Amino acid sequence: MIQRIQSIYLALAFICMALLLIFPIFTIELSAPDNDFVAVAEFGKDGIVGPNGIVGNLPLPYVIISLALLTFASILMFKKRPRQLLLCRLNLILHVFLVLGIYGFYYFGESFVIEGLKANNAEEVSVVFYMSTGFFLLIATVAFIYLAIRGIKRDEKLINSLDRLR
Repeated sequence: MIQRIQSIYLALAFICMALLLIFPIFTIELSAPDNDFVAVAEFGKDGIVGPNGIVGNLPLPYVIISLALLTFASILMFKKRPRQLLLCRLNLILHVFLVLGIYGFYYFGESFVIEGLKANNAEEVSVVFYMSTGFFLLIATVAFIYLAIRGIKRDEKLINSLDRLR
């Protein structure tokens, strides 16, 4: 049945992934030492988008769309629980890799941004990262997929216990 709890969790995960295409993941603020110059760039589905357009182009929208489609495919596998469990586990692993990559760039990417600015002969700047809505949507997606896996396991356990009674 499609109205089981894991289908709801997977639908919520799909919605979170779709919202990642709208909201930025984090904001990068660049400021000069004398605080005269302040530029703001956003890291989202298009990569790093600065005031002059796209600064860094990443294949992030393709990754987000493919993971969202994998989540949607998991919803449609409600009749085949073992295959649905396999797809959800694969989806969870890929989401964790995505989250680790983005969080790694958030915490250690300041030096990469400064090196990129120095390559463009920019003056000395300070770089500050701020969390945006997409940052939290990533964690919610992982949590929803994990809860869906637990729901699928619970259903499988219930079916196996009913088979023993026959």
